[in-house]
Amino acid sequence: MRAHVRRLTTIFLVSLVFQITAVAQEDTAKVYSLSPVIVTATQAFERLSPVTFSNLGRIDLKQRYSVQDVPVLLSELPSITHYSENGNGIGYNYINLRGFDQRRLSVMINGVPQNDPEDHNVYWIDFPDLLASTQGIQVQRGAGSAFYGPPAIGGSVNLTANPFAQEPAITLETMFGFQEYEESQTIPLSTRKFAAAINSGLINERYMLYGRLAKLRTEGYRERGWVDLNSYFLGAVRFDEDATTRVHFFGGPFMDGLIYNGLPKHAISDKELRRQNLTGYSDGNSFVWAGSRRPQEHESFSQPHFELLHEWRLSPSARLNNTLFLVIGQGYFDYDASWADTTTLRIGSDYGFPTNQNPTNAIVRGFVGNRQWGWLPRLNLQHESGELTLGAELRIHRSVHWGKIQFAEGLPVNFDPDYHFYEYNGQKDILSLYGHEVYRIDGSTTLMLDLQLVYNKYGIRNEKYLNYAFNVPYYFWNPRLGVNYNINAEWNAYVSIAHTSREPRLRNLYAAEDSYFGATPQFHADTSGGNIIYDFSRPLARPERLLDVEVGAAFRSSSAEVKVNLFLMDFSDELVKSGQVDVFGQPVTGNAEKTRHAGIEIEVAHKLGRSFMITGNATISQNRFVRHGSYEQATDTAGNSFISTRVLNGNPIAGFPDVMGNLRLTYADETLTASLVGKYVGSFFTDNFRDERNKNDAYTVLNVEVLRQIGILDDVKVTLRAEVRNILDTFYSMSGEGNAFFPAAERNYLVGVLLQL
Repeated sequence: MRAHVRRLTTIFLVSLVFQITAVAQEDTAKVYSLSPVIVTATQAFERLSPVTFSNLGRIDLKQRYSVQDVPVLLSELPSITHYSENGNGIGYNYINLRGFDQRRLSVMINGVPQNDPEDHNVYWIDFPDLLASTQGIQVQRGAGSAFYGPPAIGGSVNLTANPFAQEPAITLETMFGFQEYEESQTIPLSTRKFAAAINSGLINERYMLYGRLAKLRTEGYRERGWVDLNSYFLGAVRFDEDATTRVHFFGGPFMDGLIYNGLPKHAISDKELRRQNLTGYSDGNSFVWAGSRRPQEHESFSQPHFELLHEWRLSPSARLNNTLFLVIGQGYFDYDASWADTTTLRIGSDYGFPTNQNPTNAIVRGFVGNRQWGWLPRLNLQHESGELTLGAELRIHRSVHWGKIQFAEGLPVNFDPDYHFYEYNGQKDILSLYGHEVYRIDGSTTLMLDLQLVYNKYGIRNEKYLNYAFNVPYYFWNPRLGVNYNINAEWNAYVSIAHTSREPRLRNLYAAEDSYFGATPQFHADTSGGNIIYDFSRPLARPERLLDVEVGAAFRSSSAEVKVNLFLMDFSDELVKSGQVDVFGQPVTGNAEKTRHAGIEIEVAHKLGRSFMITGNATISQNRFVRHGSYEQATDTAGNSFISTRVLNGNPIAGFPDVMGNLRLTYADETLTASLVGKYVGSFFTDNFRDERNKNDAYTVLNVEVLRQIGILDDVKVTLRAEVRNILDTFYSMSGEGNAFFPAAERNYLVGVLLQL
């Protein structure tokens, strides 16, 4: 099957490039001075957009990116934290923006949504080395900051992958990372990266081609936390007099060892225990560790992306953009199921495999196959007083999920090795329409008005054994209004107010892949007749709704920049973490009736003479339940069971630090760039009960980054890179879920060489 997908991938890319080349005109006398810059529908601009946002440009990415995943690099921006499952920032990494996990962020690449339509998560591991082909990143904070993909709750992240350049170049790159361990006097090699890229430059005044391949391997920090990543990015662009056409094909097939559980808090401060990789289970209240993860537990996945981006300049005042995309993903993960019996694994006479014993030492394979295609049209109309953008989103997502026993002892003699003990098809249809008006009231004042209409429909079909099937539609309208006022050449201020609604994820309705160990549909049910009859028109999980108010001001001069932003986010039915995790280490969430998030964000940048620059940001916030209760099973003194309610009004919300900040001091001249980078994250609870045992302690971490450019020949440039991360060798955990915490790597080193021809 994977070979078939690879063949389809190759055919699709070659045919698109062939079509672009085939229509090339022989007349190349004209020179089109067209910019290869991609502008997306959601992009905000200084002193124009009443939006809270931060940018990372091409120079920032070139200086800061080496081997780490996108969340590590983003964590220097205001109000962002990240954590890594294997500890060293390569593999499965997650970001939180203002404390909101990435399921409540809208993540895009060139405006194309990247959140999984079913579970809303973003799998950064699918994009290894993408930052090397990225032109810039914009992070917008606050509600309603995206028109495509899931409506933004905490904010949006848009990566612009656009690596084309006017001049031809070949780039070769290699890097090696080293990790300190107490039990060895040597420093073992833990990470290596090899990459090569070619840029054609402008061909015949009309074409540009680009290709990059990379290989990244790490042993991880924690035991069996290895990751083997392969990256490719191929692209072509054609410039016409009134149009630009781009084709992108990128992805990152990978394999990795499973490492999705945190550790007991006492292990974080122990040099040996903090590297453990333990398996376990949830007992309904907390995570229980059962032992070391088996070496057979691993994962393999590939998700190629195809993008066709076309811009047509209809007139000097009108521009039509169309984006077509196709995403095909499939893979498996093998995990320990030694706890499972014949009932759980659906083995026995009822299933055609008679047996009188439970299998032992089982390894289960879970398979996921996804296919998603979409169309994103956008019409920009410039008028005398501003610009009107009208757009739409159409996405169709289909998936297949199944599980089988990959290995076990004591299976029935007639057992079919391809027998699926769970299987179902998922689907989601997405349609949205939006309008975006930027209206210049006068030379100093800009009014922004947005309105988005959204239709989403979840569905489950063809479920094996239980035969549950349903469609759940959601309808939302998301308005936003903002005003920016340029006080003078240095000062501007803005205010915006937005209302955003967002549907729960599919697992909040029914975790069908967990049905084999007891998961049931989460809908209102009629049990009066002795049987459970679900009303699939009435899900228990409710959409979360947010009213967000942002007020900000900025000062800019030739040597300094200061931004201050105040936010108030008022929620109804916010989906919050309970402090529990499922069997795959993912947080269990539920609706809270009323919550509130408020805070202040500050960004500063100041040039110190000709060579020094200091930049930093800080966030102080309060994140609390206004009305929320937890319902638990309890037993009285007589042994009778009853439902107990714990009122959580006023409690901090799990996962939201109240204080965080970043500071970067940089020295730069023509050949040398050196930075000292510091990050502080205040303590935060990992459950909603204000339990001091379940608190991620505050931490401060310092890194050093050095780049030195050496010119060997006129056309050859060499860049040497050195990094020391966690230079104080601090033992800390980056995040946690309930009583399970994720340790960060000890002091580690990286050296690299980049050769540009």
